[in-house]
Amino acid sequence: MYFVRKGINMEWQYTKAIPIEAQYLYRKAMEMTLQGQPGMALNYFKQAVVIAPRYSQAYYEMGNCLATLGLYTEAIEKYQRAVHIDPSSPEPREKMDRLLFLQKDGKK
Repeated sequence: MYFVRKGINMEWQYTKAIPIEAQYLYRKAMEMTLQGQPGMALNYFKQAVVIAPRYSQAYYEMGNCLATLGLYTEAIEKYQRAVHIDPSSPEPREKMDRLLFLQKDGKK
């Protein structure tokens, strides 16, 4: 399962083969993100991917937190990992391409 943002509330969506512990940590991370605490959220996302190394959505959200913190190279690495795990997901690829473009232009 993973959570989809809908305003402040989050709802469950089924994600195959993600242990409940990783799902719990992902949810805590999303709560921290919504509270404007990307550093704390990053810690929870890191714990989630230790438990579930193929949790592409957690890598994507880690990339978002890292980008928010200004750690663009690290964010790109997390987006790349998310794309590697789930090549059909467009969001990580779009974010990664945007950051790569901005870095190439010298803006980030």
